[in-house]
Amino acid sequence: MTVTPIRPAASAPWLDAVVQRGTRIRPWVGALAIAALLVGCWSVVYVSGGTQAAMPHLFYVPIILATLPFGLPGSLATAVAAGVMCGPLMPLDVATGERQELTSWLIRGGMFLVVGAVASLSLRLRERAYEQQLSSELRETMSASPAPATDESLVPLVADMIATRRFHTVFQPMYSLLTGRLVAVEALTRFDVEPYRSPDRWFAAADAAGRGVELEVAALAMALETAADLDPTIELSINASPCALDDTRLIELLTVHQGRQLVVEITEHAVVEDYHLLEKMVANLRTLGVKIAVDDAGAGFASLRHIVHLEPDIIKLDISLTQDLAASPLRRALAGSLIDFAHSTGAQLVVEGIEEVADLNAWTALGAHAAQGFLVGRPGPLPAPSVSPLITTLQHSRRG
Repeated sequence: MTVTPIRPAASAPWLDAVVQRGTRIRPWVGALAIAALLVGCWSVVYVSGGTQAAMPHLFYVPIILATLPFGLPGSLATAVAAGVMCGPLMPLDVATGERQELTSWLIRGGMFLVVGAVASLSLRLRERAYEQQLSSELRETMSASPAPATDESLVPLVADMIATRRFHTVFQPMYSLLTGRLVAVEALTRFDVEPYRSPDRWFAAADAAGRGVELEVAALAMALETAADLDPTIELSINASPCALDDTRLIELLTVHQGRQLVVEITEHAVVEDYHLLEKMVANLRTLGVKIAVDDAGAGFASLRHIVHLEPDIIKLDISLTQDLAASPLRRALAGSLIDFAHSTGAQLVVEGIEEVADLNAWTALGAHAAQGFLVGRPGPLPAPSVSPLITTLQHSRRG
């Protein structure tokens, strides 16, 4: 995947747009554009009556812009050309033909060189600061996500909790960012046991008790049962770890519901040692008509390796990437790369954890396909609203 140049947090949006375009254009196109600007500036100054009547400072525009595609060499070369065009090739007064004094155009040419060097240095310092911030965030964010800590007090309660099915399913909607319509719901497990603990703690306790896969299968069975009346055009997304994918109980469960629009989200954060085996498991699921999603993409190296090896139908970006997009160059860099990857492979990209309108707008503009989060819909019972009023309102406002 190529990383699209994206602006650092503290910079002017108009300048960032110019920088991005400047880094993408072909060299000969950039050279022609700078040459055209130089000629244009010379023409304006000449038609205005010469350096005495016009503003030679117009030449600073092509000098500064030349730093974007060509850096220091380009800005200095443009400064020299501007010095010649605004010096020996430009009279002081066009009407009388009076020439400029040598010291005048030499001083102006020197200032052109200084401005070109300063502009180039400023851009380079800006890029270096961006690279350092990106590197720092990358080391912090892309480290492997730690497994949930096991609450030892829950381990003795696991067997009874599974036997009595003291848990229930809620569903969080996902809405298309193009139309605002409901496209899928994710089944989430909630536990009805005292003391209250988050679902990840219960699943970790089940793993510690040696019954992790059993709890996963039981939770999936309840999710499918609860969603029996779900509109068949809406996808049902369920979570499963790689350990559960090859379990015969899970395969039998999915076989019974073959024909429904099912998505299995691969949730494991730990590094998978045998991707060949995991790829076979995924292939078996696809023969049942099940789509594959990689969950929490960007939360650690494991999820990105899943994307490379499993060629998922859906990529779900982790909350660590989707929130506060404007504040982090890492989030924006990975966002651009993953969206490019999704578009080129035909995968759908879903952004999770959306809680602010600014993030919703940013991801819509970047080209994400669907959104999930408290802003557009909290987990709850079915049926979920078929349309997100917020997304449709924002879409109408953009078109208007």
